[in-house]
Amino acid sequence: MLTKIIYKNFRSNFKNYVAFFIGNMIGVTEFFVFWGLYSIVKNMSANSVMLEDTLEEIIISVSVITIFSTALMVYSMLNYIKKRIADYSLFYILGMKKQKLYVFVFSEYLAGWMVSLLIGLGIGRGILYLIQQIWHKLFPTYISLCSVGTEIYFNTCKISFFIMLAVVFVLLIWADNSGISRMIAGNEIKEKRPKSIYWSICIVIGGGLLICGYWSYPNNTFTGYVLSHVEWIMGGFLILIFGGGILLEIIHSHLKFYLKNLLKLNQLYSKYQTNVLVLLMFLSLHFIALSYCTANVCELLPINGHEKYYPYQAIWMNRGEKGDISFSETLSHSYNGKYENIPMIRVSSYGNELIGISENTYKKLTGKSADLKNEEIIYIVNEYKNHSGANVTRGGFEYGRNGFTWLAMGSYINKLKKYVDPSSNHPLPNHDTDHLYKIRETVTGNLFGYYKMNDEAENVVVFSNKYFSRQYKILSKKEYEPNTLTLFAFPNESKEKATAKIKKYAKIHGPNDFELTDTPQSTLYITDEFLKTVKKGDIFKITNKIFIIIALLISSIFVSAIKAASDLQYYRKEKEFLQCMGIHEKIWKKIFDVEIQILSWISLITATILSAAYMIMNIHIESERGVIYGYKIWIYWLVILCLYWFMHYILQRIVTRYARKNVERQEKRK
Repeated sequence: MLTKIIYKNFRSNFKNYVAFFIGNMIGVTEFFVFWGLYSIVKNMSANSVMLEDTLEEIIISVSVITIFSTALMVYSMLNYIKKRIADYSLFYILGMKKQKLYVFVFSEYLAGWMVSLLIGLGIGRGILYLIQQIWHKLFPTYISLCSVGTEIYFNTCKISFFIMLAVVFVLLIWADNSGISRMIAGNEIKEKRPKSIYWSICIVIGGGLLICGYWSYPNNTFTGYVLSHVEWIMGGFLILIFGGGILLEIIHSHLKFYLKNLLKLNQLYSKYQTNVLVLLMFLSLHFIALSYCTANVCELLPINGHEKYYPYQAIWMNRGEKGDISFSETLSHSYNGKYENIPMIRVSSYGNELIGISENTYKKLTGKSADLKNEEIIYIVNEYKNHSGANVTRGGFEYGRNGFTWLAMGSYINKLKKYVDPSSNHPLPNHDTDHLYKIRETVTGNLFGYYKMNDEAENVVVFSNKYFSRQYKILSKKEYEPNTLTLFAFPNESKEKATAKIKKYAKIHGPNDFELTDTPQSTLYITDEFLKTVKKGDIFKITNKIFIIIALLISSIFVSAIKAASDLQYYRKEKEFLQCMGIHEKIWKKIFDVEIQILSWISLITATILSAAYMIMNIHIESERGVIYGYKIWIYWLVILCLYWFMHYILQRIVTRYARKNVERQEKRK
């Protein structure tokens, strides 16, 4: 008899429990999709700079999605338990023993978890396959089709299982200590919130985490970079939660304003602790969308118009032999162009090749005297988003002791690659005195063009005349080392044919590329081809970030929908109460709309403020690297922000309208 009652009870109330299954399913799906993307991109990123950047984006997204999915699954499970408390009490009254009840709760919970897990994995696999297909179709150069490893399935199941187990474990301990009747009453008790001014210490801690995030952000390790975003989220979360509690207490003291807005703010006052997880989910999603993703999109815009910053149609590093000089003269004459030969040497840093020139050449190109001594250098960061000669205090050149940088003369050959390998017995950069060069100054410049795929590749190093001459003679004896940089300039009508000739000649007679650097580098750069590659890469990066922004925004809407579905019974009771109090239907609709949307909008406003601070931090740090974005980056940021807010508003209105119609439909049935 009891079994039939349990079955009928569950079947008749299934709609009230569906939010749990959907919430857990979405958490599993998103966790699987983003960890799957991480696994796929990681396997393909070994020989692709673009995919290395994408991998960084996905790692940060995975960190946030992990926080979001965990919070969503915990929230869904807690809500499920709250809705089942009354049913459990009924079974207890009907004679079910306490131990049997606990076994029943665990079994029911386990079965629900397994169903939602399997559905979530199935949907996640389908979404991941669809994303791969679209990605591969749009960018076949970067993305190939491959399957997800079993470790992704295992990790998703493992994390989901541990979350489920933890919630059940806490619930059973609470039930054993408090008793069933107290658990039922707990569902109706007004939840506490931080009121005392002493809670301000948590706001200070939150501010401290934001400061830690600022210092971790420019960290030379990627772990520090990822950690900085987590610190910003947790810092903003602490400020929002404890600052919000104190602010509500201040509002409560202003009686007139409090009573006027009591119904709209009721959820914040009565369900503060329940809403903590919801706020964490909203804030983490909105923050990454509006800070990291938006800032990176703004930095890449515009994707056109960079040609004006390249003074030459091609630059070629060669041996400067008679045949090379004769070819350059003939080519320039045939296509109405100009060429210039500059003495140079290849210089290597950790994983990169640079261009070394003498101080005489530096003076010829810039008009500035260097007056360098011995192994002193001037380090020029190739950058056109700043005026030449601007001081740089951060960058890939920061190897070795303060005021020194690690360099090796010559191309980045296999011997040098092994030398800098962490597994070798050679000294670390700051102790490798044979390769440390004193930096006189580090400045920005655009002497030859921005032919690099990372911060350090193809930057220019200026040596003293004496030191350069000595190294030039040594390296010129090696057949694989270039010693002349030939700069070609052609009119638009002939540059395509001329550069094709250069490419053909360099392939036969030019020095070989070793292709051992961290990013693709060459002894020949054709400007138009290089810009096409960069543009394609920028479009790929922007597309990835837009995908992540949309995914995070949709995830936030899922949270709103799940929360609304979980609270439908509360909203129905609230509507009945307000009708009895004589509240007009139109006023109820306004109150309802605010209650549904208030948490998301509070989080979005907080994330927007943090996003502005993040942009200021990012612009400041980039300026130390020699990159000046100007006022336009704020225009791009504002446009993306407005679009995000608009989409958020529309989607929230859809959720609100659906929830309101659901409440009204239930009322009519009665």
